[in-house]
Amino acid sequence: MLMNIRHIDLRLLRSFIAVARAENFVRASESLSITQSALSQQMKELGSHFPSPLFEKKGRKLILSRLGSGLLERMEPLLGQVEEGLLKSIHENNNIVGTLRVGATNTYSQTIALPASMRLIENNPNLKITLRDLPAQKVLSDLMQNEIDIAIIPQDYQFPDLQWQKLISEQFSIIGTPQLINQLPTKLNIQSLANLELATLTRQFLMRQKIEMQARKEGAYLNIRMEVSAMGDLLEIAKSGSLLAIGSPISILHNKKLKSKEIKGEFLTRTAALCWREGKFITSAMSAFQEAASSISADLNLESRRQKKSPA
Repeated sequence: MLMNIRHIDLRLLRSFIAVARAENFVRASESLSITQSALSQQMKELGSHFPSPLFEKKGRKLILSRLGSGLLERMEPLLGQVEEGLLKSIHENNNIVGTLRVGATNTYSQTIALPASMRLIENNPNLKITLRDLPAQKVLSDLMQNEIDIAIIPQDYQFPDLQWQKLISEQFSIIGTPQLINQLPTKLNIQSLANLELATLTRQFLMRQKIEMQARKEGAYLNIRMEVSAMGDLLEIAKSGSLLAIGSPISILHNKKLKSKEIKGEFLTRTAALCWREGKFITSAMSAFQEAASSISADLNLESRRQKKSPA
């Protein structure tokens, strides 16, 4: 058995990890750019080196056995380390090399993930980044299936087997043209918005769900005239001056055409956080992205505080 194990190569381990994360041959073969039959043959070859199966079939899913779970836990971070070591040996300099796959929800993609990615690209000519703007649930799914490496989403989305790093917290705000915002009371809550015509995100978003929770708590009815599925669209509506929007204040920090005012309420907060799969090898690119995202978030926080202190 020991002699057989010595014949296991990186190709088999990489395919094993892909199947383990995807839980079927279809998605795994697509991620590896090989045929399903070739992948199946590789798994048979790998399985022949072990005394019991690495997977158990449950319906259409391939679930790791106890042996398979142990192998994944040990091999995945080691394989990541080996692959990064090989890349660094080819590019003998201090620059970050390889590929980084980032996922983020819409607001955090625009305000944090994109600037952080551009900072890394500018300083590391051998680094490639894929940035995907996705709903939070899709981000979580892609993280667990190893289709992305690191993400920025609201920390409310707790999920097993993830590591979290807080970036910035924000209070939901009413957003509109400066003329409309300046006409509002100094202190706002959901009840005080009842007579306004509003635009919000649709009910599939956590922000909207929290707004409705706060409205129920206060016994308030909001006159929501328009619902959209992207923060960018919400800002365009606010910019028109036709409706006021409830949204993210950090999304307009550098937008001179819009102004925001915080809405007080227990549920009207959220925290942007970096997350990655527990046990995943932290590459140099992931570490650099964490540092860049933290720096950009700190700058956003300072700018937000500055704007709150500045006269209306």
